[in-house]
Amino acid sequence: MRRCELVVEVIYAPLVGGSETLAFNLCKEWQAVGIKTRICCLYERSGALTKAFEEAGIVYDLLDIGGHGLLGRWARTTRYFLRVRPTAIHVHHLGSLVNVLIPAYLTGCFNVVYTEHSSYSIARTKWMRRVLPVVSHLVKRFTCVSQNLAEFFATLGVPSSRMITIYNGVDTERYRPGAPRAEFCPLVRIGAVGRLVQEKDYPTLLAALAILKNENIRFFAEIAGDGPLAVELKERAQALGLHDVLAFRGSCDNVPAFLRELDIYVLSSRHEGLPIAILEAMATALPVVATRITAIPEIVEDGRTGMLVPPGDPVAMAAAIRDLARDGRKRRLLGEAAMAEVRKTYTIGDASRSYAVELGVKQKKRMRI
Repeated sequence: MRRCELVVEVIYAPLVGGSETLAFNLCKEWQAVGIKTRICCLYERSGALTKAFEEAGIVYDLLDIGGHGLLGRWARTTRYFLRVRPTAIHVHHLGSLVNVLIPAYLTGCFNVVYTEHSSYSIARTKWMRRVLPVVSHLVKRFTCVSQNLAEFFATLGVPSSRMITIYNGVDTERYRPGAPRAEFCPLVRIGAVGRLVQEKDYPTLLAALAILKNENIRFFAEIAGDGPLAVELKERAQALGLHDVLAFRGSCDNVPAFLRELDIYVLSSRHEGLPIAILEAMATALPVVATRITAIPEIVEDGRTGMLVPPGDPVAMAAAIRDLARDGRKRRLLGEAAMAEVRKTYTIGDASRSYAVELGVKQKKRMRI
């Protein structure tokens, strides 16, 4: 008797991030169309996403392979695959693939699809640059979340024939506008969502907010997210005199509701793959101000679905936010165009169908979950 198909989504840890969010959303979509799934978290014994997994009824496993050498990590992962017997494995990020590929082969699963979300670590790590072209020949398919990434990996020697671009997708039922936003706002609400880490470059956002405050622009800003730079960023904000116009929300359990409270969304990153957070903001009909880096110009058309500024330039960022703060009609038009673009091109339904094709799993009639 043919055993039931099982897709295992492999992520680094149950922490909030783009790749983890994608894996979670794929599992939810696949469950609804009869594809059996579970999530394998290689590191960490706990994380913010475990509660979300449980609420969605998604089975997850915490392998906690940290603290072991490579052979020890392979041994633990091999035992795991022998226990769950996946028919397809979807791995996010090269570091995770290194821990998974050999165990997958040893347990007879050669149906491994590898998705890369960012070039940040690979571009800076010599062994990753050397390994990437080799492992690209050992997986069934190498997928990238943007064309920008695919072009970069081609320069490292990965054959274009091995790669396919599958853009990240958003649940547009969950991420949608609330009540219509007023074009005239006596106090404009500005927000950002993301981990408090170096590549997000929140100091540039803080400097831009300080400029706006000095110009007497009436606003209140909130940053939702946590991370290792939390204390440092709060101290910097205090030093810039932002204590009365900025709040750090910490980890946010209800991002859709948070976004619906905003008038403008800002992404100040210096390094990104294809940020799901910005797609979620666009799906909520928010006008976005984002840095012109990597794949962001692929999803944000300057002047039509958002405003793009140079990275690390608080003056340009402040100017873009000021423009939107003073022009409610422009905010509405950009937000509506952004929402339409997401619904047309960046839905989780489209992404899940594309990944299902690459993994070779068949969807059944959609069910309620």
